[in-house]
Amino acid sequence: MSVVWDTTVASRLYPGAVHERHVLERAAGGDPIALAAPGVLEISYGLARAGDKHAAALRWFTRLVTSALVLVTLPLDATAAILAGRLRAVQPAPPTGAPRRGSKPEQRAGWVLDLQIAACAWSHGYALATDNRRDFEFIAHLIGELYPGASTLEVVGPPTFE
Repeated sequence: MSVVWDTTVASRLYPGAVHERHVLERAAGGDPIALAAPGVLEISYGLARAGDKHAAALRWFTRLVTSALVLVTLPLDATAAILAGRLRAVQPAPPTGAPRRGSKPEQRAGWVLDLQIAACAWSHGYALATDNRRDFEFIAHLIGELYPGASTLEVVGPPTFE
């Protein structure tokens, strides 16, 4: 199954981590892990915002993401952008439920990025691996309502490593 990692999973990528080893093994086998462009944005933003403390991590992440042999970055193309816009029109704010981190504007920005990540995964035919199953399953349901009869977005948990 082709899978795209949401930010909650991809943010665990760092040198020497089990997630990095998994990514490198998959790439060596010709089956690279995918990230959605908005997820790359989120991780890059977080690392850049941390300043000098994470400058080396940002350089490492940039090299990893720009190497098409290691990771595939799914673009927010026209199909995904239209879907994300339609999703935002029907659900402009995150659904109520579990408490969220950040101010209301940060929560809304995160929601828009989640819509874009889901739209990228769905429009490119990928399943979505995430720790945030509640929100992404909600988005998958919305996609099903917008596109009845079309394939649905499959939402799965994060990979497990033994």
